This record gives sequence, structure tokens and C-alpha cells, in this order.
Amino acid sequence: MSNRIRYSVVAVAAASLVLAGCSNGQRDSDSRTDTATSAAVSSSTTQTSSSTAATSSELQFADAYVKAKPADKSMTGIFGTIKNETKEEVTLTGFEADIDGASFEIHEVVAGKMQKKEGGITIPAGGSHELKPGADHLMVMNYDKPIQAGEDVDVKLMFSNGTTVEVPDIPVRTIASGEENYGSDGGVEGNNGMSEAPSPDAEHDHDHDHNH
Repeated sequence: MSNRIRYSVVAVAAASLVLAGCSNGQRDSDSRTDTATSAAVSSSTTQTSSSTAATSSELQFADAYVKAKPADKSMTGIFGTIKNETKEEVTLTGFEADIDGASFEIHEVVAGKMQKKEGGITIPAGGSHELKPGADHLMVMNYDKPIQAGEDVDVKLMFSNGTTVEVPDIPVRTIASGEENYGSDGGVEGNNGMSEAPSPDAEHDHDHDHNH
């Protein structure tokens, strides 16, 4: 009886060690699996972030600036060069700026008249498109407060492929007379959008002088 009991005790103890070993092994295996899964998720997240950053860096708004305006003008323009270093053409469909209460449109100048540019601005793969006075530009509208030289404006460009490009700290500059002037209502008028339309009195004086 005594020997059989000892053998039974030894057998039970051995079985317990085997089970404990299996349990610890399973926990180690589960732990390694969890670690591997976490690493894979982290790697995937990192790759996604890098891809997004790369896409944004390939679309740039270079040499950008905002035209300063006084309080008695309701609109102004944003200019610069959009560079597309991707392998596909992209279309600028809209933009926003940190100018509270203003509205924003993409504009063009046709036959001396400023108008909204329907369909946005398409930039070819590997190409660029200049936004300049008297041509395509970004328009800040319905804003009756001054935007003064020396200030900065943050702009977000939005493209048809879903990409957005944030351009911080675009400087506000005073453009010399004749480069970009605005009519009495704040709109661009005159020849190629580059000169201010004359007032009725000025037209009358011109006719009068011409007749004499």
C-alpha cells in the first residue's frame, strides 16, 4: 500500500508539472501572438501616415501671399504657384482660410471681368499653375474687416482626389498700385482685372477735356 501510494503521488505531481508547463507555454505563445499582432497594426498605421504625408508633400503652394486690404473693401485675393509633383493630374476644387466670417471661391478673369471659375483649376502631373493678379486666383469675399500687411493667414487647399494641403503662415503683403486694384465694391474691374474702373465723374471729365 505504501509503495503504491508513493507511486500515485509521484504520477500526480508529474502530471501537474506537465499541465503547468503546457499552460505557461500557451501563455507565452499567446503573448507572442499578441505582440506580433500589435506590431503589425503599428506598422500598418505608420505606413498609412507616411503615405498621407507623402501625398501632401507632393502638392505644394509655393511663394504664396495674400493681398492686404482696408476695411472699406469686401474682398481680396490669394496668389502663388500650385505645384503638382505626383504622377497624376489633380484639380483644385476649393479652399478655406482662417478668416472668420469670410466666404471663399476660386476665381478667374475673363475679358477684364472677374468671375467664379467653374470646375476648379486642373494641374497636370509634374506641372504647376500660377495664381496671379489678372488671372486665376483664390478669392476671399464678404469680409468687411481690414487684412493688414505683416499679418499671416493659414490656408487649406482641397483637391478632387480627396487630398487636402494645409499651408500655414501665408504672409499678407501690400501690392503696388497697378498690379492688382479693386473697384468701389471691392471687385476687380477694368482691363484684365488689373486696373480700377473710372468713376462717372472721371469719365465725364475725360469726355469734357477730349471735346475741347
